[in-house]
Amino acid sequence: MENNRMLKALLVMFEYRNDPRFISNNEIENFFVLHRSEISYDDFICIRDYFIRKLGVQRKVFLYLKSWFDRNVVMQDKGIDVKAADPPGFKLFREQMLLRRYSIRTIKSYMGALKRANSWFFSVKGISIDAISTHDAKEFFLVLIEELCVSTALVRMYRFAISFYYNNILKRKIDLSFLDGMKSDRHLPTILSRDEISSLLDSIKNVKHRTMIGLLYASGLRLSELINLRVADINLNELTIHVKWGKGRKDRITVFSRALTEGLCFCIQGKGADDFVFTSSLDNGREKVRHISARTVQKVLDAAIEKAGILRKATPHDLRHAFATHLLESGISLRHIQLLLGHKNITTTTIYTKVAQPAIKGIRSPL
Repeated sequence: MENNRMLKALLVMFEYRNDPRFISNNEIENFFVLHRSEISYDDFICIRDYFIRKLGVQRKVFLYLKSWFDRNVVMQDKGIDVKAADPPGFKLFREQMLLRRYSIRTIKSYMGALKRANSWFFSVKGISIDAISTHDAKEFFLVLIEELCVSTALVRMYRFAISFYYNNILKRKIDLSFLDGMKSDRHLPTILSRDEISSLLDSIKNVKHRTMIGLLYASGLRLSELINLRVADINLNELTIHVKWGKGRKDRITVFSRALTEGLCFCIQGKGADDFVFTSSLDNGREKVRHISARTVQKVLDAAIEKAGILRKATPHDLRHAFATHLLESGISLRHIQLLLGHKNITTTTIYTKVAQPAIKGIRSPL
């Protein structure tokens, strides 16, 4: 796979990313546009499988790129751009979600899903998403599931985007009941041990970096909540954090460790109440007014994991999983953990009962 010429060219082009998992959807699309006359269908399959199957990362852009190479597409030969225009009701689609007070991140995700689906129907079927039938929709979802191997959550996102567009914008129904009863992916989360967490934090010498990684674990924050954290949200006396506009636009109170107070004081020194706690740094050492990027947090975590000699991969969200699991192992009730995590339904929190089982950990194999 790695011997493919175009895959090599893509990896070389973005080698400054240090890890190909950090190559974004836009960068992949730009690479394909730049080398459009050179890339074959086999090259596309090789690059797609490298990301999806070998690296284990999803890249939504492959759905759009597949339409370039579909055997039934003749529009390119006629000089017609295969990139479809936005659906007619695209602007209204966004407005309706805004009026329902969906989060900006959710709106962006659903708009992207609708746009990519429209491009696929335009390129493969020659029609706008406004004119598709149930049979057309079924073909589209089979591509998502069989060829792109997307997660159940991503399939549901596309389903919601199309259903919302038909029900609220076009004011007519489309039957997507063939997706009813779809089984969810049931993967146990990666849980770093307490010793691994300790080694991880000890390996980080930068105070700001150590504090933000420590806070992910000590407070159970989502990555988006961490990077959007403001000075006024932290109560250093009570060791609490007021998470504002969390997932589902819900506020909550969570806790953090006294061991992080010194680092937090360093990060908020000289800042106003409305300033971000973790901000981007310029080369001259001054602070920008914008928050640190999610990609930077992931890079810091990856570097720390490697330096600490931890052999398992972990994401910022896995530190949230560790927070909940270790609390459960310490005897904290599921109800209290649910409140700290901000879960709407306690059934979401019960996943941690499957990984926090001291009794099972004490059992020895008979071998």
